[in-house]
Amino acid sequence: MKEYLFETTENKLSKNMTLRRSKLTKILKIGGAICIISAILIVVAALTLLPGKSKLLLKHLPQLALKSGNVAFDESSQTLLFTDRESSKHYLSIVVPKKQSSKRCKDFIDGKTSQNEDGSDATYGKNEDLFSARNPEICLLFSNGLNLAVYEDNLEGLQCHIVHWVSPNKEADITNCVDITNDNWYGGGGLSVQRWPINRVNVSLQPYLTKKFKFSKTESDNGASFDSFIEPYFISASGTVIMLDSNLPLFISMNFNNDKKICFNSAYKKPYYSHESNDQVILKYKVCKDKLGKTAHRHFLDAKALEHSTVSPPVTMLLKPIWSTRGINLDDIDQSTVLSFVKNIKSNKLPYSQLFIDGNYIRSSGYFYFNENKFPNSHQMIMEFDSDPSSDKLPVGMEVYPYLPSSKEFETFAVVYKNKENSVVQMKQPLYLDVTSDNGVSWYASQLKEVSKELSITGFRFSGGHAFDLLGNRDLSLLAFNKTMHPNMFTKLYAEIASDFGDRCLQGSGFKSQTHTSVADAGPMMSTWEHAKGLKSIIPTTLTYGLMGYPFVLTGPIGGVNTADQTPGDFLPPDKELYIRWLQIAIFLPVMELSYGPWVYGEEVVNYTRTLLEYRRTVLWPKYLSGAVKEATDVGTPIARPLWFVSPWDKVAQFIDCEFFLSNSLLVAPVMFPNARHRDVYLPEGFWWKDQLRGQYYSGGQWLRSFEVGLYEIATFIQERPPK
Repeated sequence: MKEYLFETTENKLSKNMTLRRSKLTKILKIGGAICIISAILIVVAALTLLPGKSKLLLKHLPQLALKSGNVAFDESSQTLLFTDRESSKHYLSIVVPKKQSSKRCKDFIDGKTSQNEDGSDATYGKNEDLFSARNPEICLLFSNGLNLAVYEDNLEGLQCHIVHWVSPNKEADITNCVDITNDNWYGGGGLSVQRWPINRVNVSLQPYLTKKFKFSKTESDNGASFDSFIEPYFISASGTVIMLDSNLPLFISMNFNNDKKICFNSAYKKPYYSHESNDQVILKYKVCKDKLGKTAHRHFLDAKALEHSTVSPPVTMLLKPIWSTRGINLDDIDQSTVLSFVKNIKSNKLPYSQLFIDGNYIRSSGYFYFNENKFPNSHQMIMEFDSDPSSDKLPVGMEVYPYLPSSKEFETFAVVYKNKENSVVQMKQPLYLDVTSDNGVSWYASQLKEVSKELSITGFRFSGGHAFDLLGNRDLSLLAFNKTMHPNMFTKLYAEIASDFGDRCLQGSGFKSQTHTSVADAGPMMSTWEHAKGLKSIIPTTLTYGLMGYPFVLTGPIGGVNTADQTPGDFLPPDKELYIRWLQIAIFLPVMELSYGPWVYGEEVVNYTRTLLEYRRTVLWPKYLSGAVKEATDVGTPIARPLWFVSPWDKVAQFIDCEFFLSNSLLVAPVMFPNARHRDVYLPEGFWWKDQLRGQYYSGGQWLRSFEVGLYEIATFIQERPPK
């Protein structure tokens, strides 16, 4: 068999670790010598200094301006230092680029929220249950009028602190940066270039808003932007958690240009703007520490500080794939195309759970009925799908957006925009539904219910609920009933509307929406092998969404869709090898979607697809998936799990972005590179592993170099000791 030479992520990782170990040995030797020499010099200096000059020594030591319990502020480095109460070691440092004032703590704020003129909490920066006010343990006032309070807190037995910054100046700009050099971090949200851990990403400072990925010829693995689902929750493998208040005018950067920092910036600047005259600028977050990332995550779930999906999709949607028209040219979608598509599915004896019709099928923006010119017999078509005596019923769903018809009668239901001068601005189409308007939401829901009843629709794909797209690049503020609303609340409230339409719906965006989401639709992806919304992003995306509380994540059609170099009307199918490798990953994921049928690649691929889908139904579901689904809805544990969930002390496992666990005992290591018939596999330490391809046993904590994996093979391993 021909061998293919390539360097995997794992190769680079292991080489880098080897180099780091050798460098570390040299550094330790040099560092030890320096420490001994420094100690001698300090002792000599201490013995020779006069008593009146003893303060000179302190200039070379941390200037702890204020220390209480397990948190301190180092004035010399402008850093907040958090200490583990058990080990007495620093576990987190946060850089504060501001100068401390000499004013005392009694001049500080009282810990209350800002208020509107009517006495209600201001929407930006309001307190949540997670951030209940109390007397600060330590507090500082900075020379620019910025106030800092740090409160000791408790969360289900975890040691925690609340960090609360406030400035009465609406023009203020508050920034805190977390040093991630010595730990591996995860969470925060979906990205256009998804990597694992966060230490590998490159995210410039940008508004922390839900945003729809746009296919672009310039998209690369370099810079990344936030995507459809975000959660202000960051967790490290060693058990540190940072959770931010969800109502901040927040900007975030992550390892921008490899600066080894996660930076949080709060400021009323584009696209945020405050119309309330007494609004303060606030940056507020909770810091907690546990022994391990896995146990810290469980504490947050148990305390409901982090929510999770509590209802699973119907079993049939987990056993069998969803089919959709997302891989078809969406502008040209019509009835004959859909009929031909369904005929191919059934004639090739491929299983299905539901068909979603996506694209330009409606009459006009804001209407949910089919365009009669494209679908002259839509009702009859759907009825036939549901009552075909020769096959199982095929439920049909539709893609919908939060748009209103363009006529004037609907303007009272629409989002209203105002500029800095507080003047109403007329926006171009489409009109977005005001999700805070009871009358508007009632009208929108009634239209969906009417369509569902008349056309026998069994679910909707709720697309378009993205905060950034709502505002775009405008210097405007979203208003609802003359009260400023945080843009991400549009995403959250749209998900609440969607939750009323059953567990067969797909939610296309999310912010604090876990309890209102059955299937989190993170797709579609592009037909590439790369991390920029390609094959390599599938595992990091699934793992990240699982940590955010969305276990039933859908990463779009197998093989991806519409690569960036294609022109409208030229929807070529994915590369055959890419399709097969993508299918091999998807068969182990919580939810599957097919849009390009395997018949495009011939009978061999059709047969292979049927074989894998049968394996999912007869083996994966009873042995692994069903139990993981119950655990996900009961306590929030992800279905697809990172390696450090199973082997939490294994440092190498924290970096692996191309393997995952289904439940706790099945390790999946798919091939992620084109033309590859080998891959390096890492087996987590602490267990014995049985190779399910060839039946060999291996001890954990090692790499299997150039492990052979044919085109129609998947490398999987189960926890099992070799027989004696």
